Amino acid sequence: TLTTSPIALTDAIEKLLSPFKRIGLPAHELAMMMTIALRFIPTLLEETDKIMKAQMARGADFESGNILRRAKNLVPLLVPLFINAFRRADELATAMEARCYRGGDHRTRLNELKLRGIDVVTLVTMMFFFGFIISTRYI
Repeated sequence: TLTTSPIALTDAIEKLLSPFKRIGLPAHELAMMMTIALRFIPTLLEETDKIMKAQMARGADFESGNILRRAKNLVPLLVPLFINAFRRADELATAMEARCYRGGDHRTRLNELKLRGIDVVTLVTMMFFFGFIISTRYI
């Protein structure tokens, strides 16, 4: 997501999931969840690396032993990772609530306004109108 804004990403995923609206699934909320998940992947990977290095400094071994032993050795890595992930999710939920975020059909979208022909006609008409008013006042 270094080149795509979160708004553009959410809108694209929402358009992709729009057929789900027909069966009653909230496409916008699904798109928002997917965008948030994609946004947190690099953060979780970085945090995993940090926790893994800290555990290895304490003597943890994640690479030796059979598959059952390696899975058991991952517990000291997964517990802090999940705790931090839930903490971040709670902080994000609080921030979204503080900003009065409400998803769904009544959500406004950020659309870039473009100057169209009717805008130019209105602008020229208003300039003539105000020019006429000013000229009648001072002439």
